[in-house]
Formats: sequence, structure tokens, C-alpha cells
Amino acid sequence: MSSVIISETYLVIAAVIAASVLGGAVWASGLNLSDALRVNSGFILEKGKSSVDVIFAFGRSADSSAKVWVKNTGERSYHPDEIKLADVFFGPRGNIARMPYGTAGSPRWSFTISNDDGDSVWERGETLEITLYWTATLGNRDFYFRITTHTGAADEILFTAG
Repeated sequence: MSSVIISETYLVIAAVIAASVLGGAVWASGLNLSDALRVNSGFILEKGKSSVDVIFAFGRSADSSAKVWVKNTGERSYHPDEIKLADVFFGPRGNIARMPYGTAGSPRWSFTISNDDGDSVWERGETLEITLYWTATLGNRDFYFRITTHTGAADEILFTAG
């Protein structure tokens, strides 16, 4: 009889230890999940505040450059150094390229803030005028343009040079 009590005591102790280990593992997983959700919610909030709309694009067939106007429609403002981090894609169908900002040669792109309020920051409601320098004259053909900010806000347009 005493051996049964000792065996049951060992089993109870083993069950308590196993439950403690399992509870600790679940608790640690819950903390990791909480941290991951907190980080992701920050990214989601940042992306939710960012929004851009391409409002117009134009290029003359005899020129090797085009202009695109992009409106900041989000709550987030962009410092000029952040604007330079944007991914800009441009080109005719079948020859679209990612264009570097402000480097010598072509292709490349540059920008000014068309209706800046004097602080040189691209804020909500202000328009970015982007000049795209292509490798040859544009000709009478369709061109694709896409901009994606470093925060993930993006828009695109298809236009015909003429």
C-alpha cells in the first residue's frame, strides 16, 4: 500500500513539473507573439498613413524626358532625403526599368515640390513634379510609370507620349 502512495506521489510531482514546463513554453510563445504583433502593427499604422496618387503624366515624342505629377494624399510627410529613396519604374512597354535618382546619365529621375509651402517637405496635399530622363527620344508610344515610396505607398500610370 505504501508503494502505491509513493508511486502516486511521483506521478503527481511529474505531472506538476510537466504542467509547469508546458505553461512556461506557452507563456514564452505568447510573449513572442505579442512582440511580433506590436512590431507589425507599427508597420501597418505607418503604411496606413502613407498614400500617393499619380495625377498626370506627359511627354513629347521628340524629347527624351517626361514629366509626372504625384500628389501626397496621406497623412505622412516626406523629407527630401526620403523622397530620394522611392523606387521609380519607367519605360515603354517591354523595356521598363528601375530608374536611379539623380545620377549622371540616363535613365534617371529628379523632383521638385510644385506647390511647396516653403519648408521643402512633401506634405499632404502637395504635388511632386518628377522629371524622368530616358535613354532615347520617347517617340509615339505608350509609357509605364510607377512610384513606390520607402513606406510602401504606391501608384502607377500608363500614358502615351505625343
